[in-house]
Amino acid sequence: MFTKILTKLGFTKEETSWILYDVGNSAQVLTTCTVIFPLLIAKITPGDSSVYVGWANAIYAIILALISPVLGTMADYKDKKMRMFKFFLYMGIFGGFALALPFIDYKMALLVFVIAMLGYNGSIIFYDAFIVDVCDDERVDKVSAAGYAWGYIGSVLPFLIFVIPFAAVTLFGDKVTGDLVIGSFTLTYRMACGITMGLAVLWWWIYSRPMLKNVKQKNYHEPVPHVIKESFAHLWHTFRDVKKNKNIFLFCISYFFYIDCVNTVIKMAVSLATEMGITDTMSLVVVIFINIIACPFSILFGKLVGNFGSKKMIYAGIIGYIGVVGCGAMIQSNPSFIWLVALLVGMFQGGIQSVSRSYFAKLIPDKADSNEFFGFFSVFSKFSAILGPIAVSIIIMITGETRYGILGLIPMMVLGMIFLMFVKDPESEQKFRKKKKV
Repeated sequence: MFTKILTKLGFTKEETSWILYDVGNSAQVLTTCTVIFPLLIAKITPGDSSVYVGWANAIYAIILALISPVLGTMADYKDKKMRMFKFFLYMGIFGGFALALPFIDYKMALLVFVIAMLGYNGSIIFYDAFIVDVCDDERVDKVSAAGYAWGYIGSVLPFLIFVIPFAAVTLFGDKVTGDLVIGSFTLTYRMACGITMGLAVLWWWIYSRPMLKNVKQKNYHEPVPHVIKESFAHLWHTFRDVKKNKNIFLFCISYFFYIDCVNTVIKMAVSLATEMGITDTMSLVVVIFINIIACPFSILFGKLVGNFGSKKMIYAGIIGYIGVVGCGAMIQSNPSFIWLVALLVGMFQGGIQSVSRSYFAKLIPDKADSNEFFGFFSVFSKFSAILGPIAVSIIIMITGETRYGILGLIPMMVLGMIFLMFVKDPESEQKFRKKKKV
């Protein structure tokens, strides 16, 4: 279904296959990471579940941030990118299925979650880097935006089906245990969570197949005898030559701060909302609403880049997320603010992510080094995913107020905006601006 639609919209086979991976993995993010796992942990974990989720996210992010640059540099050599993509993809898939097992306790669940997220996010490093192999700078904004937009559609549609077992126990199950008795069969809360998460992983695996089959590494360095040794040498050369790559590193620092807020909201929204009195059912409805709104706005962001430029659209996303954080802090005193938060997240989440990815791709001077630079991109992204959850968790632990923890994200957004001011547009975007004026 998705393949035919994307082909009719003018995307090539390679672009379509690349976009379809977002369709697949987004269902896993929405179903498991955003909704079911946080709710499951809240059910089976003693104490404040949002703190456990925050530390779990921080741990896998630290590991991935430390290894990303080396992995990215190694993947710049011929035939390496797809091999590494496959390795992390299957780690994420197997970890996802293991997470669905209904008999593991909360400690094992947190450990498996870390492994599954290492696999998922590791695959995203190489998936993002493949964008320079499937399209050029003129189409990168459109393709990147389509990835996020169709990812939202490809997550919410299966989610509505996958969530049925979980919705059944939530709406009709025992108010204490959460179990639903159907004749002689008992659908437990844990079993329902496992079925829902397992179906999401299956969907992810199915929609990863076109990517594995049709996308090839076109930009690369020729193989060398000692790949690991050469990778470290190349990585050191890049760090040493910071002046040459100053623009890229300035953007990465900016990205580090502003994407921190975005990632923290994605990973901890359900846990934080639950702590502030939002019910499980309401959380599900809000998440679906966000994904429906996010699809058209992701496409709109990609189109507006042509009129206003990438930086201005990123500024718009940052301001939008300051609004998200401010309104989010008011949910505890006025639960109706959850809908305003959902609307703002839907408007700005996919847009700021897609434009950031495409803008970074245009900043890379030599596309053969795309994996190395996307490895750095991942470092800043993953370390931002460490700082946010830790900051939120620590502030909540000190103050005992969830709303104060959320407000701790605003300074990071402001710093991201300040550093972005010093980033110069890449030549490809400067030329495009001149053409638009003519």
